[in-house]
Amino acid sequence: MPLYENVIICRQDITKNQLDIIISEFKKNIENEKGKILGEEYWGLKNLAYEINKNKKAHYTMLIIETHPDKIEEYERKLRLHEDVIRFMTIKIKKYDGKQSKMVETIDNGN
Repeated sequence: MPLYENVIICRQDITKNQLDIIISEFKKNIENEKGKILGEEYWGLKNLAYEINKNKKAHYTMLIIETHPDKIEEYERKLRLHEDVIRFMTIKIKKYDGKQSKMVETIDNGN
C-alpha cells in the first residue's frame, strides 16, 4: 500500500484536548478502512503566514498514513467537511524511516 504524509491545520480557538479528539477520529477513519497510522507528530500552535478565516494561528499535526489511494480520497473529503480544519495537505511519499521530522527537531531545539 502507498504511504502518505498528511499535515492537518486546525483552528486556533480549539483546545489541545479537542484537537486530540479530532485527530483520533481521522485516525479511526483510516484504520476502519484497513489502513495504518505509522506516525503522528503534533507541531504546536503556530503563527500562520497569512490570516485564514479570521485565524492568525493554528494547530499543526502531521500523520504518516499507509492506505489505498481510493481510501485517501474519502479521507480528504472528510477533512474538507470538518469545521475545525482550516487547511490540509496530503502528499505521497516513497518511504518512512520512523525518524522525527525536521519540524519536531526544530521545536525540541527551541528554535
